[in-house]
Amino acid sequence: MECPPLQFAKNKDEINHFTQNETDVRTRAGTLEVKGQGRLFTWDVSRFPFETQIIDTVESWDGKREKPIAYVMVCRKNLNCIVIPTKTQSQWKKKKIFDRLKKKTFEFYVADAKVIVSFDALISHLRVKDKDWKVSPDMSSGRKNF
Repeated sequence: MECPPLQFAKNKDEINHFTQNETDVRTRAGTLEVKGQGRLFTWDVSRFPFETQIIDTVESWDGKREKPIAYVMVCRKNLNCIVIPTKTQSQWKKKKIFDRLKKKTFEFYVADAKVIVSFDALISHLRVKDKDWKVSPDMSSGRKNF
């Protein structure tokens, strides 16, 4: 697993470059996008307290050259994680939401809570893919969305 150094975009050109080319975590199974969340939730996805989960802006997802296999949402209040597998993309909906921090409305992809899986499920998937890779290191053509 590889985590590139943290960088902050300084202008619109750098934002576009980061959107298209940067990844948060690179694994042998594919990349992971990590997002901090202000909403409170626990690791127990069966008790997720909301009907939907914001995934990413439409502009960001659509602009990525390499799509991540999953989004990992980290609760900033307790550091618990939930996961949105990107194979569920056909179930995502677009929704305009006002961002209170940036004081601007953005179009986001939003998913029903039923597509959320546990962080443990993601780790299990990554372990299986890692074992597959050790048997056959050229897995680049065998990457499948989680």
